[in-house]
Amino acid sequence: MSTRERILETALRLFNETGTATVSTNHIAQALGISPGNLYYHFRNKEEIIRALFERLFALWDEGGSLPADRPATLEDLQQVVRESYRLLWEYRFVYRELVALLRHDEHLRQRWLEVRARGFDGFYALIDAFVAAGVLRLPDDPAVLPRLAELVWLISEFWLPSVEVSGEPMNPAHMEHGIALMLQVLDPYIVKP
Repeated sequence: MSTRERILETALRLFNETGTATVSTNHIAQALGISPGNLYYHFRNKEEIIRALFERLFALWDEGGSLPADRPATLEDLQQVVRESYRLLWEYRFVYRELVALLRHDEHLRQRWLEVRARGFDGFYALIDAFVAAGVLRLPDDPAVLPRLAELVWLISEFWLPSVEVSGEPMNPAHMEHGIALMLQVLDPYIVKP
């Protein structure tokens, strides 16, 4: 693994553990066992590291929404898409826990988030179409429901971790299972029952 990737992995771990506010580039360098100068060779500041982690997350989102090309989609594929979404949510939990503050602090990052988010909505509609074509989902009778459903699904995934965090409970993977169940419950009225 390259030094750049090791920096990102270490930063991700530290940000997930304690948040971005308490972690400096010096903390990252120390945890990695490299000099601050070596870190600065790869990233000029913490904001560049945060942006690079967001870009990694965006790339993983693009990969996670793909369905098998060699067969029709199934209910298990739908469940897997939701699971993968929550796996990434957990893996990049600092993003979701601090989303509003991070985007307010960095205009470039906010613009990228909005751009990728719009692409995510398009991807949601494409996934819905694939599941409808495969007979897994049915479209709502009222066409105005689909955009609201997309927004609801996005809101649940974007703000699930902050919702858990304000409860005061320590976050753990079991919370992800509960989030997955909530997401599937939102989709349940549109799942075609055998």
